[in-house]
Amino acid sequence: MQKMKKLLLILSLCSNFFVLPTAIAQEAETSEEETEYVVPRPVTSVLTLGIGQGKMRDTYLTNLMYEGSALDVTYERWRLMRQCKWNNEQVVDISYMKGKDKSRMTTSMAGRLRYHYAMHKVWRLGNPSALTSEAPVSLYVGPYASLNIGFNYNLKMANGNNPATLHLSENLGISAGAVWHYSLRRQPCALNLQIQAPIVGNAVVPEYGASYYETFYLEDDPKTTHITSLNNQQDLDLRITTDIPLTTLPFLKKLDTTIRLGFAYHIETMDVNHIVTRYSTCQLVVGWTYQYLPFSRRKAHLLKSQPAYAY
Repeated sequence: MQKMKKLLLILSLCSNFFVLPTAIAQEAETSEEETEYVVPRPVTSVLTLGIGQGKMRDTYLTNLMYEGSALDVTYERWRLMRQCKWNNEQVVDISYMKGKDKSRMTTSMAGRLRYHYAMHKVWRLGNPSALTSEAPVSLYVGPYASLNIGFNYNLKMANGNNPATLHLSENLGISAGAVWHYSLRRQPCALNLQIQAPIVGNAVVPEYGASYYETFYLEDDPKTTHITSLNNQQDLDLRITTDIPLTTLPFLKKLDTTIRLGFAYHIETMDVNHIVTRYSTCQLVVGWTYQYLPFSRRKAHLLKSQPAYAY
């Protein structure tokens, strides 16, 4: 009987010897997987409204330059990637402008719908501060692709063969920016400078003097698609904004949200098929910024070891 007990004891010790390292390895793998899973990749969503002045011109309709008011609604979504060393950006922008020529005799309106996707490499300069948990300065640069759809419409014809024209273009370019993280009344804030410009693209432009009916219904092979580059197209977008938490104001401490204030300038010019177009806006920007961790109910303290902004 004693020999049997000793044999069982030896077998149990041997089994523990082989099973224990496997269990430890499995626990380590599980902890590594959980660690990778809980690494937060915050998303920053921004909804802004821009109000200002603009200029537009389309020589396919008329040679006149129109000036008037411009309205712009923009939605941005930033997401951190690859251990917070990269981020991607998606932007949907709807712009509308209405203006008159210098003689105040004719009126024209125009609109643009723009979507672009960008991926940036992020560099963070300096040691993170105890208050903002951010490096003082962040730089980012990378490629972007965009799709632009728009129209111009003359309410009263002035030396034109059509009352309206269509704008359609696709572009590939460079997106870059810089962020300065600072504190205001012991609250973390961010000052963002962003610039974008296309390098090469593709645009649909009718032949000068030809109507859309002639172009698409009468011609067998209409030459409406043209390659664009820096020599015949410029599309520059510049934004300077700052994100300020409302908790910086004593009477709004209970509102856990962030507002965005700033300035936006956009100019779009093209010279193809002897047709010159221009669409530019200069606006003041006000909006709302919201940051969150998607698809999870993780606690806010997970953000302390990672950047609080996705740029």
